[in-house]
Amino acid sequence: MDITPILTLKEFQDFLGTGLSAPSHDGSGGASPKGLLEAQGEEPYDFELDDLYYLYCLTRQNAAVSVLEFGSGWSTLAFAKAIDENRRSMADAYNVRHPNPFKVMSVDASEHWMDVTLSRLPSELRGLVIPQVTTPRLIELRGSYVSVYGEIPPFTPDIIYLDGPDPEQVAGSIDGFVSLELHGLPMSADVLRIEPHLWPWTMIVTDGRTANARFLQANMQRNWQYLHDPFGDRTIFRLEETPFGPVTEEHLTTRLKVARCVSQKEGPVLQ
Repeated sequence: MDITPILTLKEFQDFLGTGLSAPSHDGSGGASPKGLLEAQGEEPYDFELDDLYYLYCLTRQNAAVSVLEFGSGWSTLAFAKAIDENRRSMADAYNVRHPNPFKVMSVDASEHWMDVTLSRLPSELRGLVIPQVTTPRLIELRGSYVSVYGEIPPFTPDIIYLDGPDPEQVAGSIDGFVSLELHGLPMSADVLRIEPHLWPWTMIVTDGRTANARFLQANMQRNWQYLHDPFGDRTIFRLEETPFGPVTEEHLTTRLKVARCVSQKEGPVLQ
């Protein structure tokens, strides 16, 4: 098996640097990420290298074939790079009847920020990303006020990254309460809606959002392992269950085989 090595931190930083001045993602010569931001009177913002390298290595070292992220951004580029390298590493070794292999679904509330995100992607990665722009709304769930995105197409992820929506993006009110006034705490429940459909060993990573992570831990119904990392300001969940049947068993077996090979290459060891 010809495993693509994990990028070093310096190599990964250099790769991200291409996203600062990338040409239009569709090859039409349109605006770069910087141009799209300047058109809105906004300043380009730098990426958080340590966080993005963690997500990239997590995806590589767990041999994930699909990622669902709530909240687009620099993370989309990091995930797409990792998924592309996993695709090339697995090559003909992955023959699973998976509904969406080697894809990243990126869900966001903002058409503008999705355009900025997509404009950072090199042409060879653009086809791996499924963009979904939809408005989150406030709902009451099990006696709690939470947000859920509108339309999310069916998608089977190995990794879920929770980094959206922001409270000010959530529409609607309930009994006078609006999301922005609930102490500014983001409280997303999208994971709860799709939890019954997730495959064993699915991972969830929250970017900060500790209160949201505790809410999910208290309300999820399956056998999740839970770790809060105060130094990285993230929470990690793993769905510790045996396979449903032959398809999910083959999926996990192939991933484990590739992950063992990847772990022998350079890169930090992550769980």
